[in-house]
Amino acid sequence: MSVFPIDPFAQAKLNRAEADAYLQRIRLPSSLLDSPPSLELLSRLLLSQLEEIPKDTGPLHVPEEQWHGPSTPIRMSSAFTNMPLGMASLDRIVRDNKGAFCFSVNPTFASFLRYFGFTVSELVARPFKSLDNDPRTHPDGWKWGTLTHEVLVAGWPESPDRYLVDGGWGPWNLAKPIKLTTNPEGEVIIGLNEFEAYRLVYELLPLSPNTAPPVDTIAGYTLYRRIGPVGTPHTLPITDASPGFWTPQFHFHLISVPLPDFTLYHHYSASHPDAVFTAFWLTTRIIPGGRGARRQMMYADKAGEGRRAKVYTTGGPEAQGSLQGRDVEWVEMETGPMKEYLIKNFNYKF
Repeated sequence: MSVFPIDPFAQAKLNRAEADAYLQRIRLPSSLLDSPPSLELLSRLLLSQLEEIPKDTGPLHVPEEQWHGPSTPIRMSSAFTNMPLGMASLDRIVRDNKGAFCFSVNPTFASFLRYFGFTVSELVARPFKSLDNDPRTHPDGWKWGTLTHEVLVAGWPESPDRYLVDGGWGPWNLAKPIKLTTNPEGEVIIGLNEFEAYRLVYELLPLSPNTAPPVDTIAGYTLYRRIGPVGTPHTLPITDASPGFWTPQFHFHLISVPLPDFTLYHHYSASHPDAVFTAFWLTTRIIPGGRGARRQMMYADKAGEGRRAKVYTTGGPEAQGSLQGRDVEWVEMETGPMKEYLIKNFNYKF
């Protein structure tokens, strides 16, 4: 029987040895251990996090023991409760060089940031379910999902500003901190290349006109990504006359969530019968030095299609804003070839 913690809002923090091991994991020097918190440090840690630690749903499909021994088929949801929660993922991430999903990766990253003196709030976000579409014109409208994503807001005592940082979103992840502001125009920044732009807006949850509004609500923050014509770089300021449109990523409230509540969100995402993450395989990270280019592996069971995961590259300056994948490869959904690919291309250890 589980016991409700005496201090549910207590925050985990890595010690010096753990922080040093984490720095090595994300290929940064130990000399950073004595760095004071700053926007420059936060930006550097976030980018290295996204380049080295993948978002990975693999634990939901393959129990650890299945990786050892003869090659066997990978079945969706066969592990079901195997995804670690929070700091339980530290060994998987640091010692085994593997990834996990947001409720594992982001709290571990938060614990790492706290070592340097950052004040980090762990929050839960509502993903947009019609990604890459314009909610003002697409038939889906403002199609929101459930609270199935963890994000972080980081600051430090000497700074008047706080920043959204996210180590676990996956495809089209914003790889820079973006400032929280209540300015009606929001905060707009260019990403890792001129074909990426993001906007963080303080607002009520946007809803379609035919959607029943909530009785009670408060404003939160919506993160948007800009989609423009292929080959057209973004330039600031971005106005209503600029080519393209804003597509939402997720919406969150600035309310710290205690660990017991994250246990519920984690259950709904990883081990509940309706858990969405158990239906697909995703392993993805930003290519180191690729200025936003991302390598990702995707698979879902579909009738009449072979059991091979598609691996492809998106984004980066080469894509010039195109959403299409390139450099396509295929990996059989069996532990032998999958293990070999993850070791060679994602630096996993087994």
